Amino acid sequence: MSNSRRIFMLGSSAAALTAMFARSAGAQERQPLREDEAQAREFHYVSNADKVDPKKFPDFKAGDRCSKCQIYEDGPNDMGACPLFANRLVAAAGWCTSFG
Repeated sequence: MSNSRRIFMLGSSAAALTAMFARSAGAQERQPLREDEAQAREFHYVSNADKVDPKKFPDFKAGDRCSKCQIYEDGPNDMGACPLFANRLVAAAGWCTSFG
């Protein structure tokens, strides 16, 4: 293997590892979304779907949870990322009006 190819391979590996660790570190820095935050109130987010009033939200069905939503991304400690709440974590057991 030539030196230039070896350098390219090492550089590519280092770049991939750096990106992986940066993504992992970014997820760890996220804080849980609080129900009293403006964005959470906008989507009627609750951290425990058992608190949802089905009369107030007729689209809610028993068993709906953030963890079952199409846009939920698994994360640490029963929390996950949601594109609706950038840089925040939502509870896997939570729910909001954008459930889908």
